[in-house]
Formats: sequence, C-alpha cells, structure tokens
Amino acid sequence: MHTAFDLQEQINQTATDKVVIAYKGPLTDVIMAELSRHIRMKLAHEPKICRKIFAIFIELAQNILFYSAEKVNFGYRNDRIGTLLVIQDDNYYYFMSSNKIENIYTHELLHNCKVINALDKEGLRRYKREQRSRPSKDRSKGAGIGLIQVAMISGYPLQMDFYEFDEDFSLYSLCVKVKKNKSEK
Repeated sequence: MHTAFDLQEQINQTATDKVVIAYKGPLTDVIMAELSRHIRMKLAHEPKICRKIFAIFIELAQNILFYSAEKVNFGYRNDRIGTLLVIQDDNYYYFMSSNKIENIYTHELLHNCKVINALDKEGLRRYKREQRSRPSKDRSKGAGIGLIQVAMISGYPLQMDFYEFDEDFSLYSLCVKVKKNKSEK
C-alpha cells in the first residue's frame, strides 16, 4: 500500500522544531519511560492531545516490542529495534513507527489495515469486541487489537507501507495523524 508520507524524509528532518520525539534503536522499558516523559513534557500545553499521542505511543511501541524481527543482544536481554517519530505541522501531529518484519506477515497486516480503515467509530468498537472474543493467533500478543485502538484514538485512517529488504524481511511503517486542538493553545 503506497502512502503519502516518506519515513526516511521525516527522519532526515529531525533537526527542525516540528519534531516532538525521534528515536531509532533498541526499545527497552527504560527508553519507553524516557520517551513517555518527553512526550508529556513537550505536549503538556495540550492535555487532550497529549493523552492521545501517549496512548498511540504505547500501542505502537508495544508493536515494536512484540513483533520487530530485528533484535540486538545486551547480555541476557534480547531487545527489539524500531523507530518512533512524532512530528507536527500547523494542524496535525503525525505519529510514525517502523520496524523490520518477516514478509509472511505483510499480507495479514495490509488486510487488517484495510478492514480497520473501512470502519467508522462504532464499527471499530464492534470489530474490537469481535477480536477480543476470537482465539488469538500464535504470533498475536493482543488479538490484533492495537491497530484498532490506534485508529479509534486518532479518528483518521491508518497509513501503512512496506519496504522490502529481501525475500524474507521488510520494513513495516505506520503513520497515524491526530488533529491539533486549536482551543488549547
């Protein structure tokens, strides 16, 4: 699925004041706590938006923690690697995440994204309840509910893309936008 954003271009622009957070590397509890603190600090002036961005951060960071195919070993730990980026323009915050995945999962993710993007808010609520009642797949740690939750929080379609590395792996990128609340400024 081709989308309107270019993750690499966004990463290259991290020196601008449009960047709220930018992180690429192993994701650990300590790093998640620091990124969480940074999100809350940078968006303290917009409490409602801060709660939305924080909730999306948790969901997308968990996706990296659970599913990233790229790992690094630090002693006894096997940390998964990914990218988390929040940027802003005048009207929106854009939350982007990416991580390496096995190609065998790309079709399933694309299908889930298409289903999620075709639903309205009430449809997403029903779909989330349905997914909770289904037996989880071997790979799934949350019955696929994270992407549904992200779409509900955002209120906008998910933008998903894959960049194939080789026959086994791709870079999975997801972009979600959140409308700024002009009255909180």
